[in-house]
Amino acid sequence: MTDQTVFRLCCNPVRDAFIAAWQRGIAPVPILLGPVSFLAACDRRDGTDPVLSLPKLLPVYAGILHELAMAGCFRVQIAEPVTTAGPMPQERQTAMELAWQSMAKVASGHALSLIFVGGSGGFWRNLSHVMSLPMNGMHIDMVRGGAELPLILSVLNPRCDLLLGIVDGLNRIPTDIYSAMRWIDKIRSEYPRRRVIITPSTIMHFANKEGRHLPSEVRNILADLTKVQRACAATAFVH
Repeated sequence: MTDQTVFRLCCNPVRDAFIAAWQRGIAPVPILLGPVSFLAACDRRDGTDPVLSLPKLLPVYAGILHELAMAGCFRVQIAEPVTTAGPMPQERQTAMELAWQSMAKVASGHALSLIFVGGSGGFWRNLSHVMSLPMNGMHIDMVRGGAELPLILSVLNPRCDLLLGIVDGLNRIPTDIYSAMRWIDKIRSEYPRRRVIITPSTIMHFANKEGRHLPSEVRNILADLTKVQRACAATAFVH
């Protein structure tokens, strides 16, 4: 990548996949790799930080969000794993602020909710900066970054959804249903107005190698999600 690199939205497979799922009666929530994390994975020939190219990339993300909203999408998850990969320098913090302000402006014009998703693990030194970003919801990796949840709950905007990644999205650690329910019950009692959504801890990266059959890893994750959902429904009924 160089100073002459041009970013252009030549197609939108995320929108196409959303429409295809919607036509089959499924209401999907698209997941996009965030612009800062996208650029951080690139290289510049002059050795400078590739995130410097962010202003040229943001119109592409604006176009993607606009087309998703016009297709009927109302919620998008934006994954920024760079925020869980170690302390971010000031330049990247500034870039993250610019990126999210730009995306939030587009989203607000379409009543589109943006959900912040980190990587695997906790935010640690980046947490205070992440919490200042304009988001409509936040995903927490409870398998590897759950220690931050109390602090997050104390400062998270009351209007923001909380996505609890209780089930291991890598299918390596069995889900502790009882521990999960203790956290959920605690949030219900202390933050009764907070909307809590149970999710995998990370984005699942499993290729379907068996035709139409789901890989065993995905079946295990979905089975654990179902168990937690049923446990939530049962305790809500008892209460």
